[in-house]
Amino acid sequence: MARNADLKRKRAVDLSGHHALCEMNFHMLIRLLPGIKQGVDNWSFNAGRGRHLLKVDVSVLEACPYTTTIDVRQDHASMETPRIVVRLYHDVNMAEIIAWDHHRHWAAQYEYPNKKMYHPDEKLALNQFLSDWLQHCKNEGFGVEKTVIQFS
Repeated sequence: MARNADLKRKRAVDLSGHHALCEMNFHMLIRLLPGIKQGVDNWSFNAGRGRHLLKVDVSVLEACPYTTTIDVRQDHASMETPRIVVRLYHDVNMAEIIAWDHHRHWAAQYEYPNKKMYHPDEKLALNQFLSDWLQHCKNEGFGVEKTVIQFS
């Protein structure tokens, strides 16, 4: 019985850690998407090599004075195209995933297991995934002027 109680026990949300992650994501996105602050609204680049080559398309869905919402799509011939919607908050220099395919509006924590099979910290896990993906792009040199095709 104690094990079930441990599974259902709520964990404290690390709000400052989550904010730090969202701040890092913001700065990495700004570097990956040159010209976003000047009104460029579409980017396309290839990620990976050989049979693992992915085409990445990023487009601005909505630009407001304090926020920009972008759509990130990876296209690979052998798998369904995932869609990530990210909101950049320019006034606080933060970015977070607000939608993943047909999922959105995540709670800070979930009981586990749950009907949708979300992780107990699904919102944090998604933003950590974004951070890992952006770090991969940085490590591979994406976002550098010579590798990014900009459309305006």
